[in-house]
Amino acid sequence: MKTRNIIAVILMMALAAGCGNNKGKQAQEEVQAETKAEQSVDMSKYEPQIEIGSRAPEIEMPNLKGETFKLSSLLGSYVVLDFWASWCSDCIREIPALKELYAEYSPKGVKFIGISFDNNREALDSCIAKHEIPWIQLCNYVKWKENPVSAAYDLHWIPTMFLIDTEGKVIGFAFTAEALSSLLSEKIH
Repeated sequence: MKTRNIIAVILMMALAAGCGNNKGKQAQEEVQAETKAEQSVDMSKYEPQIEIGSRAPEIEMPNLKGETFKLSSLLGSYVVLDFWASWCSDCIREIPALKELYAEYSPKGVKFIGISFDNNREALDSCIAKHEIPWIQLCNYVKWKENPVSAAYDLHWIPTMFLIDTEGKVIGFAFTAEALSSLLSEKIH
């Protein structure tokens, strides 16, 4: 008797939620179509036009303590540059996977540097604290499209992540942590 009641409740809930009717099925198909469309976006138009093998443009920016940081100070190490902002939903979505990469590759000597395009210190600090981002963050509080570092790296999309080799040369870039993971596994042993 109890099993029948449970099944009846489940069926009523499913009907109320739209399961089994055309509206529910149509909504599900629309969501699937939107997801496929998002996955099939041609990102090639956003690729930075920096030649692989060329020297990475120097970055000289303040860290969150106000101290000047220079990318060239990391010569001899592999470096991941993560260009992002706290207001960027795509950037936020990548943080958990980036944290996993950091946990895997930081012990191997890979340096991770976040370059934020935030212009609001409180929003940036809050985001870093909320997501417990452990790597160095740089920010000059200049908007993305007006930022000289954005121009130097020919950025058209964030997040964009670059991998720099021990000699300071660009060896690849990625728009997702998944693509960055492939790049790291190919280059770092």
